[in-house]
Amino acid sequence: MHKNCDPYARLGISEQLYQESRAMAEYALSNGNQVPVDVLKTIDRFGSLRLSKHTKEANDEPGIDLEPLIVAHQTLSAIVKPALPRTLLLLDREQDCNSRWLILGPVPIIRQMMVASLISLTAFIALSLSPDVAADAGNMLRSNGLVLLQNLLFFLAAAGLGAGFAALYKANSFIMQGTFDPSYHASYWIRFCLGLISGLVISVMVADNALNTAQGATPAASANEFMDPAFIRPMLAMLGGFSAELLYTILNRMVETVGSLFMGSTKNLLEMKQQEAEARLAANKTQSQIELAARLVKLQQEIGSGSNPADIQAKLDQMLKDVMPDSGKSGS
Repeated sequence: MHKNCDPYARLGISEQLYQESRAMAEYALSNGNQVPVDVLKTIDRFGSLRLSKHTKEANDEPGIDLEPLIVAHQTLSAIVKPALPRTLLLLDREQDCNSRWLILGPVPIIRQMMVASLISLTAFIALSLSPDVAADAGNMLRSNGLVLLQNLLFFLAAAGLGAGFAALYKANSFIMQGTFDPSYHASYWIRFCLGLISGLVISVMVADNALNTAQGATPAASANEFMDPAFIRPMLAMLGGFSAELLYTILNRMVETVGSLFMGSTKNLLEMKQQEAEARLAANKTQSQIELAARLVKLQQEIGSGSNPADIQAKLDQMLKDVMPDSGKSGS
């Protein structure tokens, strides 16, 4: 049976169903899963029909009933979960290529990341042999020329190690589970480049006083080589490469901190004005209540002294107008 060596070649509908079903059946059988006999017979029958055709397009003739193959595909998809049909087909077609590069990984992105990581590792070791690469030579404002270039390349190599390690670890976990999605190839390179940027920026952002503080640590801590200040910048470069989100978090926090210096003052000013307005309103309300209470007391005294009812009614109407000025105006 001839198999296409190109793992990313486009296939017809029936060819795609057959190839994925065959790959899933082989995967399930090799892992000891129980596969229904009628499913295997369906795959074998479509394999025989495939051999009788000369072109891939002929497999999509309207006369071929795809329903049994679709049912077999759905059955096998449930058996091999969480593995994905396209992942198993990709791995199967990669094995058929018999490339010498398969030793580096089962899929192209793994091999590419492996090469990038090996280059970073080689550069990291080679640059570390240079006497110009030192703990106090990575400051961009105090170093220059070839010395600075060698140190920046050293940090970049350390960031590449961290970024390559993170990408290979994540991709390998997907390969082991059978859930690797080839449509995310570009995202691995994007993460790798972000890791390079993150590691380099974080390593050069370290202040010299931070290194001096680490150097002046306690004797028990300084005896530990991991706490040696010479390892701080390369370690931060590797951490930044491993997690590009680290630099994003740092920059985002810095933006929030700087923004709060201005937004905070404006917010405080608005709060102070609001508090002043509320205090002024409360004072006016209290004053009005005191005046109204005084007028009521005076009116009560007049009622007790037997004043004219018409005068008392007029004073009550005036008090109502004062309490409700809008009603008073509308009634005038």
